Amino acid sequence: MKNLSKICSVLLLTAVISSCSTPKKTASNSKLLGFKYNYCAPGVPYLQNEISWKDSVRTDLSKTNISAHDQLLCRILGISSYVNDLYTINHDHSPEAISRQVLLKQKITSRLLLAQTQLQAVAAELDCEGERADMAAAYLDGINSKRNTKLTVGSVIIGALTTVATAAISKNSVQTAVGVGGGLLGAGLGALTINPKGKQLEFYHDHNLLRTIWTEPKTNTDYPEFVWEMLHEKSFSNKGDVTLSQSIKNRWLQFEFDEHIDQTQEALLFGNGGYYRSDDLHTRATMINQLQSTIRSLNQDLSSLIAFITRME
Repeated sequence: MKNLSKICSVLLLTAVISSCSTPKKTASNSKLLGFKYNYCAPGVPYLQNEISWKDSVRTDLSKTNISAHDQLLCRILGISSYVNDLYTINHDHSPEAISRQVLLKQKITSRLLLAQTQLQAVAAELDCEGERADMAAAYLDGINSKRNTKLTVGSVIIGALTTVATAAISKNSVQTAVGVGGGLLGAGLGALTINPKGKQLEFYHDHNLLRTIWTEPKTNTDYPEFVWEMLHEKSFSNKGDVTLSQSIKNRWLQFEFDEHIDQTQEALLFGNGGYYRSDDLHTRATMINQLQSTIRSLNQDLSSLIAFITRME
């Protein structure tokens, strides 16, 4: 009977080990190295070859019947004087005036094109970074899913072995010990599947576009200047009482962190990165997608100004 008890104990232990063991992930894993470093950052920093935006001299555009929204946009783009001059000579059909109109339109179009390009560049980086976070999260989800499957199988095996052992053992004390031990092991494995911490991987982002939104610095270090100005102008938000940057941060606090974020998670998400779990990667991907949507929506502001310039032809 003692031998049978020992055999049952060995079988139970073997089931636990086989169900919980997972192959060790090393830094040499090509997938892990692919996720580790940020390949989405621009090759040339946005601010390296930046031009001077915004009007250097205030120009009154009220006589052009331009909307207050588009007038503010002209000031940020630095094209108010061009728009004013174009309006002034718009009905002059002399060769000199026509030549001047063409030159002014080229200057305006050049600024608008650069602004659109900067919006697209930031949106592209966010799209790439969001996909990178999603891929890393999916990789960890796959590992965690396999782990949970093994734990579940282990729990089932332990339950079956416990049933067989308690039926085969006639001595009450041993039978009770095996039954209780097997039940505890099965419950332990079941608990691990309910709240697993899961695996981690290294995930870095030195150029972190989320950081500037979260920390709200006074000086721009990460965004093209035009995009930065648009994100920090209250008039471009729906209500006009907060900037787009503040609105994004408020949504993150409310929907992603339930009005509270611990320092460890804050340092991970808005710093240079580190060891991520799947949940944090999903959170990062969600915030990136929200920011990307806001950046893309700024094209709506440009469209009204482009329509106004077109009507002047």
